[in-house]
Amino acid sequence: MMISANLTDYLRHRAKRRWLRHTLVVINLLVLTSCTPRLGDTEAALALEDMVAGSGHSRLKEQTPQPSRKTLQYAIDGRHYTADIYLSPEGVRAGIVLIPGVVPGGKDDKRLVELAYTLARMNFAVLTPDLKDLRRYRVRRKNVREVADAFRYLVSRHEWAPQGRAGIAGFSYGAGPVLLAALDPAIREQVHFVMTLGGYYDLRSLVTYLTTGYFRADADSRWQYRQPNVYIKWAFTRSNADLLENPGDRMILRDLADRYSDEDKADVDLSPASLAPEGRALYALLVNEDPSRVNALIDRLSPRIRHELEGLDPSAHDVATIKAQVILLHGRSDTMIPFTESVTLARTLPPEQVSLFLIDGFAHVDVRVERKDIAKMLTAMDALLGQRNQGSR
Repeated sequence: MMISANLTDYLRHRAKRRWLRHTLVVINLLVLTSCTPRLGDTEAALALEDMVAGSGHSRLKEQTPQPSRKTLQYAIDGRHYTADIYLSPEGVRAGIVLIPGVVPGGKDDKRLVELAYTLARMNFAVLTPDLKDLRRYRVRRKNVREVADAFRYLVSRHEWAPQGRAGIAGFSYGAGPVLLAALDPAIREQVHFVMTLGGYYDLRSLVTYLTTGYFRADADSRWQYRQPNVYIKWAFTRSNADLLENPGDRMILRDLADRYSDEDKADVDLSPASLAPEGRALYALLVNEDPSRVNALIDRLSPRIRHELEGLDPSAHDVATIKAQVILLHGRSDTMIPFTESVTLARTLPPEQVSLFLIDGFAHVDVRVERKDIAKMLTAMDALLGQRNQGSR
């Protein structure tokens, strides 16, 4: 049942490269230069052009000085962290904490760095904390506290959040901890804005999609099917295999995760005979293809796994109590997290507090933005930049 170490390393390398290509889609957005070389002269246009340019030439880089980037350590209630802070020599108008998805580079991921520089050029103080679990392909409920702690540190430095203007942005799986952190009573009144791209709302519906490919807009609508990207099941398997008590189960299911990571060999079927009961319960969920069985299969998982899942599920909380303005972006063709997750989340929030942008042409994996999407993306960027002008409550 075990594949060779060399092949395992190769598959992991391929999976990491694939994830690096599709994480933080906001930086790629679309091959804008193939549609229009200039998007206009607004701040939103300059920012989007700079994101597409990455480390290359852009008008924004011509017009603004290079921001500084400094690594620092901080502590909140005895918990110690490392982060990078990006600051423009021209000053700060608002602060933002950036939380990536599950990426091995973490705060040093090339595209996260480029995005941070773009926002710093737009006079945000950008804090990118080092969340070690996410770098290790683990999503844990303690990530919510880590995000809240990063925000607490940011706003404690008043020069980084003038008049209290500060928010949090999360991408993909990082969006869940961001939403839950914004509900934390310790910071809820201070979080002015939240931005998510390709995020999730209902963790059980997300697990249904990643294991079966089925999703729906709400409980009363019909099931829809879309082939999920194999990476999503690989990441979920890897994250939860580490929570199993039996070392042998952990090894077998990590091996299964490595097999899932190969798009050409995603159809795997390992015998669960040698698994302990909690390992068999996780395996049964992973190989199930019937969406109507998912809730029951989740309920059979080990208490430890259920505890972690419940702690990362925004739908288990009253998200309508959030105080922040919420900006949601999602690709209609997303094969990692269905766009219906952002639609459902938007419905649960007060209409005056949420802006939803569904982009036809980009997804987690394939970036094919059409000309008609440009106006939406510029409006979304305007909404984010507008938070620099919102005073304290």
